[in-house]
Amino acid sequence: MNVKRVFHQYAVEIFLFFATLFIRFPFFFRDYIDKDESTFILMGQSLADGYLPYDHLWDLKPPLLFYFFALVEKVFPHSFVAIRFMGVLVVFLSAILLLKIAKQSNLKNGFLMALGYVLLSSEFGSLQGVMSEHFAVFFLLVGILFFLRQTTNINFLLTGLAFGCAVLCKLNYAYAIVAIMLFFFVNAYRQRKIRQTLIRLLILTAGMLATLILIALPFVISGKTNLFVNSVFLAPLEYAKAVNLGLTDKLRTTWWVIVLAVSIVYLATKSAREDNKLIVAVSSAVLLGTVYTFFSSGIINGHYLVQVYPFILILVFGVIIQKSIRLKLGIAALIVILISVESILEYGRVIKMIKNPAEYRAGFEVIHELKKRKLDDSKIFFTDYHIGYWILGRYPLTKSTTHPSNLARPYLFPFYNESRQTSLEELKYILEGIKPEVIVSEVDGLKYFPGSSTENIYFGEIIKKDFRMIYKDTVDRIYIWERVTK
Repeated sequence: MNVKRVFHQYAVEIFLFFATLFIRFPFFFRDYIDKDESTFILMGQSLADGYLPYDHLWDLKPPLLFYFFALVEKVFPHSFVAIRFMGVLVVFLSAILLLKIAKQSNLKNGFLMALGYVLLSSEFGSLQGVMSEHFAVFFLLVGILFFLRQTTNINFLLTGLAFGCAVLCKLNYAYAIVAIMLFFFVNAYRQRKIRQTLIRLLILTAGMLATLILIALPFVISGKTNLFVNSVFLAPLEYAKAVNLGLTDKLRTTWWVIVLAVSIVYLATKSAREDNKLIVAVSSAVLLGTVYTFFSSGIINGHYLVQVYPFILILVFGVIIQKSIRLKLGIAALIVILISVESILEYGRVIKMIKNPAEYRAGFEVIHELKKRKLDDSKIFFTDYHIGYWILGRYPLTKSTTHPSNLARPYLFPFYNESRQTSLEELKYILEGIKPEVIVSEVDGLKYFPGSSTENIYFGEIIKKDFRMIYKDTVDRIYIWERVTK
């Protein structure tokens, strides 16, 4: 095989892989990048150890996501590098899917779409972590690629399977998928192809249901169907209801993304050609359906936007911009380097970490201090830095502490069978029932409760009565207490 010829043939794909790796590699060694990712790691470890999702630990995310973490943790135990490399592969493969979708739809600038996604889904904030949005985007793009072909029933079945996987990684994509199906039905009605379309929509729906049934099956066999239904469907609905923002508050947070999405969809629709109307309609449906979920919740975190980046890129670079932009790989490499400021800074931190690992990140500093005091075998309550459980080979003390913020969400307690009904009851159970010997926090109190809250007042009283502070770092925001009364 001629290596030079292969390299030339796959130069774009090779470039995209190494660009993704370059941006994300220095973050392979961090203790935690985002609290959600740390929670996924803990949930994955629970699965790898033989527990069902939600049965041993609990999180407000669909279950398929946890299986990917479990697979990596089973094959490469306690490896941050393996988990973060999984993120590289998912982002890279999503970029390749964008290339294929562009080619399938006769769109220009497929490389810019793919490179744009690599940059936008890997830079800025917590996106260097492995997030639920990364997996959901990958599966949605797989489904769209099959959907665009629309030649055989098997393509619609595969579309349904992929769409089902996307929803089981990120529930709000269900709105985007419903929007795609509505467009497909309306378009068929106009063309008077109702019967064929209904058959294909039923096949697509069957594929989605098959994915759901396969994921639910272990719960059914174990007699824990209610736990599955409560955790996957009812708890997210209760969470959405609990946010309960008014129309003005929702618009204050989301107006800009609504304006952006509507403007892009309008311009793309006006610019669409006959041979790319399908991808314009599909991308518009996903973009508007997903932005609606941002509005309905009134919340936009940086990693939420990963869900809309591919479709903004498709519509802007593939449809609105009519001109083909040829970007040489050398120039593309320079752009990647110039934009990757966070990555370059992190490379510098990694070099320093080699000399003094304990000072690299606050989570590692916590573990270092615990080990130095021979407290790493103690019963520890991580109110923050909860990746420490995994580093030490432990589990959170209760389901409510799998993610640090869940302790402040008592309306979710009934969905994972906790007998305590309030945050204060749960906190008393932890501090007086389980009796941790060490407490670790980012603040001098409980971060997810107001300082004047009953929970923080109670926490302060217990700390004053039963604990003493053994370590405090106000720069890295670390507070560690040890129990003095047995």
